[in-house]
Amino acid sequence: MSMNRIWKPLLVLPLLLILTACETEEDRQISGAQDCIDAAKDEADADRCFAMVNGNNSEKAYLIRCSASYIAQGFTGNRFADAFQKLKDGDSTGQDPMATAMAYLVFAKNLPKHTAETTLENCKKSGVRSLVRLATMSSLSTYIAQTVGGPIPDPMDPNFDPSQYQAAIDTLANAGTEEQQKTVGGIAIQAHEAYCNEGSSFESNEICQHLNSALATGGGDRAAIGQQLLALLKN
Repeated sequence: MSMNRIWKPLLVLPLLLILTACETEEDRQISGAQDCIDAAKDEADADRCFAMVNGNNSEKAYLIRCSASYIAQGFTGNRFADAFQKLKDGDSTGQDPMATAMAYLVFAKNLPKHTAETTLENCKKSGVRSLVRLATMSSLSTYIAQTVGGPIPDPMDPNFDPSQYQAAIDTLANAGTEEQQKTVGGIAIQAHEAYCNEGSSFESNEICQHLNSALATGGGDRAAIGQQLLALLKN
Protein backbone atom coordinates (compact mmCIF):
# COMPACT_ATOMS: atom_id res chain seq x y z
CA MET A 1 0.00 0.00 0.00
CA SER A 2 1.42 3.42 -0.96
CA MET A 3 2.15 6.08 1.66
CA ASN A 4 -0.35 8.40 -0.07
CA ARG A 5 -3.13 5.91 0.61
CA ILE A 6 -2.06 5.70 4.25
CA TRP A 7 -1.65 9.32 5.22
CA LYS A 8 -4.29 11.20 3.25
CA PRO A 9 -7.21 9.53 5.04
CA LEU A 10 -5.55 10.65 8.28
CA LEU A 11 -5.19 14.23 7.08
CA VAL A 12 -8.57 14.45 5.40
CA LEU A 13 -11.08 12.95 7.75
CA PRO A 14 -14.06 11.15 6.17
CA LEU A 15 -16.64 13.70 5.09
CA LEU A 16 -19.47 11.29 5.93
CA LEU A 17 -21.52 12.23 2.89
CA ILE A 18 -24.59 10.05 2.36
CA LEU A 19 -25.09 10.01 -1.38
CA THR A 20 -28.78 9.57 -2.04
CA ALA A 21 -31.29 10.54 -4.68
CA CYS A 22 -31.59 13.84 -2.81
CA GLU A 23 -27.90 14.66 -3.28
CA THR A 24 -27.39 18.41 -3.58
CA GLU A 25 -25.03 20.32 -5.84
CA GLU A 26 -22.91 21.10 -2.76
CA ASP A 27 -22.73 17.38 -1.97
CA ARG A 28 -21.45 16.68 -5.47
CA GLN A 29 -18.98 19.55 -5.25
CA ILE A 30 -17.52 18.33 -1.96
CA SER A 31 -17.46 14.72 -3.11
CA GLY A 32 -15.54 15.66 -6.24
CA ALA A 33 -13.10 17.79 -4.26
CA GLN A 34 -12.57 14.93 -1.80
CA ASP A 35 -11.74 12.58 -4.68
CA CYS A 36 -9.35 15.22 -5.99
CA ILE A 37 -7.59 15.48 -2.61
CA ASP A 38 -7.28 11.69 -2.36
CA ALA A 39 -5.40 11.63 -5.67
CA ALA A 40 -3.40 14.87 -5.25
CA LYS A 41 0.39 14.64 -5.23
CA ASP A 42 1.74 18.16 -5.77
CA GLU A 43 0.98 21.88 -5.82
CA ALA A 44 -0.78 21.79 -9.20
CA ASP A 45 -3.07 19.00 -8.02
CA ALA A 46 -3.73 20.82 -4.76
CA ASP A 47 -4.64 24.03 -6.61
CA ARG A 48 -7.21 22.15 -8.68
CA CYS A 49 -8.79 20.72 -5.53
CA PHE A 50 -8.75 24.14 -3.88
CA ALA A 51 -10.53 25.69 -6.87
CA MET A 52 -13.25 23.04 -6.81
CA VAL A 53 -14.72 24.49 -3.59
CA ASN A 54 -14.64 28.16 -4.61
CA GLY A 55 -17.65 29.96 -3.16
CA ASN A 56 -18.42 27.16 -0.69
CA ASN A 57 -18.12 28.24 2.94
CA SER A 58 -19.07 24.99 4.63
CA GLU A 59 -16.79 23.25 7.14
CA LYS A 60 -16.22 20.48 4.59
CA ALA A 61 -15.03 23.01 2.00
CA TYR A 62 -12.59 24.51 4.49
CA LEU A 63 -11.36 21.00 5.25
CA ILE A 64 -10.55 20.63 1.54
CA ARG A 65 -8.71 23.98 1.51
CA CYS A 66 -6.75 23.13 4.65
CA SER A 67 -5.71 19.76 3.26
CA ALA A 68 -4.85 21.17 -0.17
CA SER A 69 -2.39 23.63 1.35
CA TYR A 70 -0.49 20.89 3.17
CA ILE A 71 -0.26 18.88 -0.04
CA ALA A 72 0.92 21.96 -1.97
CA GLN A 73 3.62 22.53 0.65
CA GLY A 74 4.91 19.00 0.12
CA PHE A 75 3.78 17.36 3.33
CA THR A 76 3.79 13.57 3.42
CA GLY A 77 2.93 10.89 5.92
CA ASN A 78 6.60 10.39 6.74
CA ARG A 79 7.01 14.09 7.45
CA PHE A 80 4.12 14.16 9.92
CA ALA A 81 5.37 10.96 11.54
CA ASP A 82 8.87 12.39 11.92
CA ALA A 83 7.55 15.57 13.52
CA PHE A 84 5.41 13.93 16.15
CA GLN A 85 7.91 11.17 16.85
CA LYS A 86 10.34 13.91 17.91
CA LEU A 87 7.85 15.03 20.55
CA LYS A 88 7.80 11.50 21.95
CA ASP A 89 11.58 11.03 21.86
CA GLY A 90 12.27 13.46 24.69
CA ASP A 91 15.68 15.09 25.00
CA SER A 92 17.75 12.19 23.68
CA THR A 93 19.05 14.25 20.75
CA GLY A 94 20.31 17.09 22.96
CA GLN A 95 17.86 19.48 21.27
CA ASP A 96 14.51 20.57 22.61
CA PRO A 97 12.02 18.00 21.25
CA MET A 98 9.31 20.60 20.62
CA ALA A 99 11.77 22.71 18.63
CA THR A 100 12.83 19.68 16.61
CA ALA A 101 9.21 18.74 15.90
CA MET A 102 8.51 22.32 14.79
CA ALA A 103 11.35 22.12 12.27
CA TYR A 104 9.44 19.43 10.37
CA LEU A 105 6.27 21.55 10.18
CA VAL A 106 7.69 24.69 8.55
CA PHE A 107 6.10 25.88 5.30
CA ALA A 108 9.30 26.23 3.27
CA LYS A 109 7.70 27.08 -0.09
CA ASN A 110 6.66 30.65 -0.92
CA LEU A 111 3.12 29.94 -2.14
CA PRO A 112 0.76 32.95 -1.78
CA LYS A 113 -2.35 30.74 -1.85
CA HIS A 114 -0.92 28.29 0.66
CA THR A 115 0.70 30.36 3.40
CA ALA A 116 0.86 29.14 6.98
CA GLU A 117 -1.49 31.92 8.09
CA THR A 118 -4.12 31.18 5.45
CA THR A 119 -3.87 27.47 6.15
CA LEU A 120 -4.42 28.05 9.86
CA GLU A 121 -7.57 30.06 9.18
CA ASN A 122 -8.93 27.42 6.81
CA CYS A 123 -8.13 24.59 9.21
CA LYS A 124 -9.83 26.44 12.08
CA LYS A 125 -12.95 26.93 9.95
CA SER A 126 -12.97 23.20 9.14
CA GLY A 127 -13.77 22.48 12.79
CA VAL A 128 -11.33 19.54 12.87
CA ARG A 129 -9.23 19.81 16.04
CA SER A 130 -6.38 17.62 14.79
CA LEU A 131 -5.88 19.90 11.80
CA VAL A 132 -6.13 23.04 13.94
CA ARG A 133 -3.33 21.64 16.08
CA LEU A 134 -1.22 20.87 13.07
CA ALA A 135 -1.81 24.25 11.43
CA THR A 136 -1.18 26.20 14.64
CA MET A 137 2.22 24.58 15.01
CA SER A 138 3.00 25.18 11.33
CA SER A 139 2.07 28.84 11.79
CA LEU A 140 4.39 29.23 14.77
CA SER A 141 7.21 27.29 13.11
CA THR A 142 6.96 29.19 9.84
CA TYR A 143 6.75 32.61 11.50
CA ILE A 144 9.98 31.99 13.40
CA ALA A 145 11.79 30.73 10.29
CA GLN A 146 10.62 33.65 8.14
CA THR A 147 11.30 36.31 10.77
CA VAL A 148 14.94 35.37 11.22
CA GLY A 149 15.49 35.62 7.47
CA GLY A 150 17.78 33.77 5.13
CA PRO A 151 16.90 30.52 3.36
CA ILE A 152 14.31 28.44 5.18
CA PRO A 153 15.52 24.85 5.69
CA ASP A 154 13.21 22.49 3.81
CA PRO A 155 12.33 19.30 5.75
CA MET A 156 11.80 17.57 2.40
CA ASP A 157 15.48 18.04 1.52
CA PRO A 158 17.36 14.72 1.97
CA ASN A 159 20.12 16.68 3.74
CA PHE A 160 17.73 18.45 6.11
CA ASP A 161 19.16 19.05 9.57
CA PRO A 162 16.66 20.17 12.25
CA SER A 163 19.45 21.94 14.11
CA GLN A 164 19.33 24.57 11.35
CA TYR A 165 15.89 25.49 12.62
CA GLN A 166 17.09 25.49 16.21
CA ALA A 167 19.50 28.26 15.22
CA ALA A 168 16.53 30.37 14.03
CA ILE A 169 14.80 29.90 17.39
CA ASP A 170 17.95 30.85 19.28
CA THR A 171 18.40 33.99 17.16
CA LEU A 172 14.83 35.17 17.77
CA ALA A 173 15.08 34.33 21.48
CA ASN A 174 18.25 36.40 21.82
CA ALA A 175 17.43 39.35 19.58
CA GLY A 176 13.69 39.37 18.86
CA THR A 177 11.81 42.66 19.08
CA GLU A 178 8.83 43.17 21.35
CA GLU A 179 6.52 43.09 18.33
CA GLN A 180 7.98 39.76 17.22
CA GLN A 181 7.59 38.38 20.74
CA LYS A 182 3.94 39.52 20.70
CA THR A 183 3.32 37.61 17.49
CA VAL A 184 4.91 34.47 18.92
CA GLY A 185 2.88 34.93 22.09
CA GLY A 186 -0.36 35.29 20.14
CA ILE A 187 0.25 32.07 18.24
CA ALA A 188 1.27 30.37 21.50
CA ILE A 189 -2.13 31.25 23.00
CA GLN A 190 -3.87 29.67 20.00
CA ALA A 191 -1.63 26.60 20.26
CA HIS A 192 -2.46 26.23 23.94
CA GLU A 193 -6.18 26.28 23.14
CA ALA A 194 -5.67 23.66 20.42
CA TYR A 195 -3.36 21.27 22.25
CA CYS A 196 -3.80 21.57 25.97
CA ASN A 197 -7.49 21.18 26.75
CA GLU A 198 -8.34 18.85 29.62
CA GLY A 199 -8.12 15.24 28.51
CA SER A 200 -5.93 16.01 25.51
CA SER A 201 -3.35 13.38 24.60
CA PHE A 202 -0.80 16.22 24.61
CA GLU A 203 -1.73 17.40 28.11
CA SER A 204 1.41 15.99 29.74
CA ASN A 205 3.60 16.25 26.65
CA GLU A 206 6.55 18.58 26.07
CA ILE A 207 4.44 20.94 23.97
CA CYS A 208 1.89 21.61 26.73
CA GLN A 209 4.61 21.82 29.37
CA HIS A 210 6.18 24.66 27.40
CA LEU A 211 2.90 26.35 26.54
CA ASN A 212 1.59 26.12 30.10
CA SER A 213 4.82 27.63 31.42
CA ALA A 214 4.77 30.43 28.85
CA LEU A 215 1.17 31.39 29.60
CA ALA A 216 1.68 31.18 33.37
CA THR A 217 4.82 33.33 33.22
CA GLY A 218 3.43 35.86 30.77
CA GLY A 219 -0.02 36.21 32.25
CA GLY A 220 -2.05 38.11 29.68
CA ASP A 221 0.98 39.84 28.14
CA ARG A 222 1.54 38.37 24.68
CA ALA A 223 5.10 39.69 24.44
CA ALA A 224 6.01 38.09 27.77
CA ILE A 225 4.37 34.82 26.70
CA GLY A 226 6.34 34.83 23.45
CA GLN A 227 9.58 35.68 25.22
CA GLN A 228 9.13 32.82 27.70
CA LEU A 229 8.24 30.29 25.02
CA LEU A 230 11.27 31.22 22.93
CA ALA A 231 13.46 30.92 26.03
CA LEU A 232 12.12 27.43 26.68
CA LEU A 233 12.71 26.40 23.08
CA LYS A 234 16.21 27.87 23.01
CA ASN A 235 19.03 25.35 22.70
